[in-house]
Amino acid sequence: MKVSAMFVVTAMAFAVMGQSASAQATGGSKARGDVYNFWQAQGWQQQTHSQARALYYYGQTAQPTPAQSKEHATAARQGIENAHKSLAELKKSNPDNKEALAAIAKIEEIQKKVLGHCDMMDKALAKGDHVEMCSCCADIVHEVDAVNAEMTKLQKALKIESPALPKR
Repeated sequence: MKVSAMFVVTAMAFAVMGQSASAQATGGSKARGDVYNFWQAQGWQQQTHSQARALYYYGQTAQPTPAQSKEHATAARQGIENAHKSLAELKKSNPDNKEALAAIAKIEEIQKKVLGHCDMMDKALAKGDHVEMCSCCADIVHEVDAVNAEMTKLQKALKIESPALPKR
């Protein structure tokens, strides 16, 4: 579990570094901050997605221990909360970009739903109800997929390019 989280963070760091260099060449510090905050939010949301999928898998294939379940549930919640903070920075730095603000508002609306599912997941874990826990995890995965669609709109609104993949 920690290896997959480390992989996500490492991949995100490489993406951010590549975008930061590109932004530095084409824009000022505002552009660099937007690129950083965008990719940081994207990375945190992907962590939430990965944690919910892992917990869902545990619930479907084996009885997860309470410690494992709590660790994944906590990481999922922290991921979405950290993504929310990065989006707040984007909102502050782009007060006149109506398209970006609309995408951020939609993302924040979905994030509230995710946090609601996290609350229900915590209650299910407290009761030891793995069926309900898995249902909450599936809902979180679907909601984060919806966030990803809105992140694509936000990326276009902020004119942030995707980093080129390294050649093999």
